[in-house]
Amino acid sequence: MERRHRRTKKEKLDDELLKITEAMEQHSKSLSELEEKRLSLIEEIEQERIREVTKLMREKNLSVDQLKDIIGDAAEDAAVGQSV
Repeated sequence: MERRHRRTKKEKLDDELLKITEAMEQHSKSLSELEEKRLSLIEEIEQERIREVTKLMREKNLSVDQLKDIIGDAAEDAAVGQSV
C-alpha cells in the first residue's frame, strides 16, 4: 500500500488562505447585495412619503405653492420660537 503524500505546513497554510479569501469574497458579494437592497428600500420609503404628501395635498385641495407657504410659515414660527 502506498503512503499518502504528507502535506507541508506551507500547503496547509495556502489552503487555509484560499478558504478565507473565498469566504471573504462571498461575504463581500453578500454585503454588496444587501447594500443595494438597503438603498432600494430607502428609495421606496421616500417615494411612499411623497405619495402621502401628494394624497394629502389632493384631499386638502392645496397647490404646491400653497404647501411651500405653509411649510415656510411653520419654519419661521419654529425659528422664532427657538430664539425666544
